[in-house]
Amino acid sequence: MASRWTAVDRVEQGALPTMFAQAVIVGTALTVGAIACSGFYLTMIADPTTNAPVVALVPWMTVTVLIAAIFTYVVGFALLWCAEAFTNRMKDKFKPWAYAVIGLIGYGIWGMFVMSSTMNSLNQSLNGVVLANSDIAALTLNYAVFGFIAFLLAQAYGTKLATKKPVAFALLAVQVVLAVLGIIVMVMIFGQLPSSK
Repeated sequence: MASRWTAVDRVEQGALPTMFAQAVIVGTALTVGAIACSGFYLTMIADPTTNAPVVALVPWMTVTVLIAAIFTYVVGFALLWCAEAFTNRMKDKFKPWAYAVIGLIGYGIWGMFVMSSTMNSLNQSLNGVVLANSDIAALTLNYAVFGFIAFLLAQAYGTKLATKKPVAFALLAVQVVLAVLGIIVMVMIFGQLPSSK
């Protein structure tokens, strides 16, 4: 950890700030998770009578990536700072696991409240129902697992990515493009919803 809270911790001169590299890793892992599980999330808000999806899969993927990106670069940065402060005096072999637990808790809560609210907004407007408690539990568990993995990888490989600027910026660029598409798709989806069922 940097000696002062305003200082930026770097592996070496010219490298990216370590916490920024960690955030890129978190964002990459959560983006992969969002894409991989977007179909699973979509089945939770399918039409209850016909089981037809309420939106196409590919546009929905961009919405899930947007939600992951917002977490990463807003809440995630704060959690990485907290994790760094919490593990400052911890033995190196335990640090990745401590980060992972913080990611598990943080992203699990994000999934339970933010993702479920987004899905409920869509589901209630189109189907007149909201997610069942079992769906919210499954969603929370899914998000918690990806948070655990993302923060574990961030602590384990953040210093390595910090020295590889082209790779870090390429990963960031992919996340930004997908998140921007997610904003466009979300505006289009929610703009088409009926004002009342």
